[in-house]
Amino acid sequence: MELRSMRLFDNQRSAALGKVAPAEDVPVGFMVLATCPLILWLLDGTVAGFASAILIISLFGVGLMCLSVGQKAHIAYDMAEVAARPQIPFKLIGSTIVALVVGLLATTKIMVPAVPLVIALSTFILCLISFGLDPMRDKGMDNPATKLRIINTGIYQEFEDRCDALLQALVPLQDDDLYERTRVFVNTIMGLLGTIDVSTPTLQRIAPSVTKLLDKLQNEVVALSDAPDGKVTPFQRRKFLIKIQALVDTFETRARQRGIGQGRDNFELQTDLLFNRMNRYRAA
Repeated sequence: MELRSMRLFDNQRSAALGKVAPAEDVPVGFMVLATCPLILWLLDGTVAGFASAILIISLFGVGLMCLSVGQKAHIAYDMAEVAARPQIPFKLIGSTIVALVVGLLATTKIMVPAVPLVIALSTFILCLISFGLDPMRDKGMDNPATKLRIINTGIYQEFEDRCDALLQALVPLQDDDLYERTRVFVNTIMGLLGTIDVSTPTLQRIAPSVTKLLDKLQNEVVALSDAPDGKVTPFQRRKFLIKIQALVDTFETRARQRGIGQGRDNFELQTDLLFNRMNRYRAA
């Protein structure tokens, strides 16, 4: 028995101390069934008894909702590499409310004050054992490698989203060839960025240059999309493609000078870039 108690409150594993995530399939909502027989104590045929029962049910529902919200937040916290501790301890609040409800129900039949207090305290402890406390410390915030990887992943995703938005802006022009050529340029950029190790500061170092490049590409796309009646003249089309190709070629050259896109493990990238370049020259 003592060994079991030590495991329950183990400093590294105990859910009661908020160190592990709760089970995902705990039916918190079914806890309301446990109080139904006790709530019948309040239904004595009077208006006050009925009002008290409604109040107790509402209070208990709030407690269950807090436990459910806290449990979902704890599961999300456990699955994330980097996460801040919850600002509001919902599970602690929910356990307190549930213990208060059980204590109030006990006072309706037990006249000795100490007994309902012990019942409420026992209920609170059982809730902690079942659902645990909310996470009490930030997770992964003190790991520079993890933070760097998360930041770099976010930067790459932002660039990818901007490239997707750039291509979507060309859709209304209904020019499949122009769209395909631009997609080849975009694939070249993202292919080079995809070779960068997210555990290094390289992506953050070149991020300002990539941002300026995408800004210029976006400006060219906007200028092309603002053509009168949505029709692009051959001259505008040729001018757009020449500018885009010059920008991407300059970026690729500078990226390779910095060692980006090189290495023994980048055969697939080199093949893609070769085909992209062949497509661009063929189109020209």
